[in-house]
Amino acid sequence: MADTQPSPAYLCGQLYATLHTLQAIGKRDRRLGNDSFLSQAKQRPGPALREQLKKAGEQLLAARTRGPKHGKAAGEVFRAIADFVPPSGRLPDYLDTSSQLDFLSGYHTQSAAYAAHDTLMK
Repeated sequence: MADTQPSPAYLCGQLYATLHTLQAIGKRDRRLGNDSFLSQAKQRPGPALREQLKKAGEQLLAARTRGPKHGKAAGEVFRAIADFVPPSGRLPDYLDTSSQLDFLSGYHTQSAAYAAHDTLMK
């Protein structure tokens, strides 16, 4: 059985969770995980993700100033960003209802993968 590539919506959900985790580790800012931000991102991931990608380096540096544990975790999360950019390099500007569910699935899967960093996100 051949491995299938995750959908762009699923990858965008994983990317959003990664950027949320990086922001929470770096700046103790967990608002990207709030329902209102998540709802906007699942409908229009392109604008939300592009905005957060611009801030990723800043979040990494902020985490490093918080201490070695924060810096190490943020470095791991930062390096994962490239894994979740869709192969086309395009971030969809709008997702239909079915794709929004795929986005949420990717988001929740990746958020669970970062659960070990939860204490650093406070």
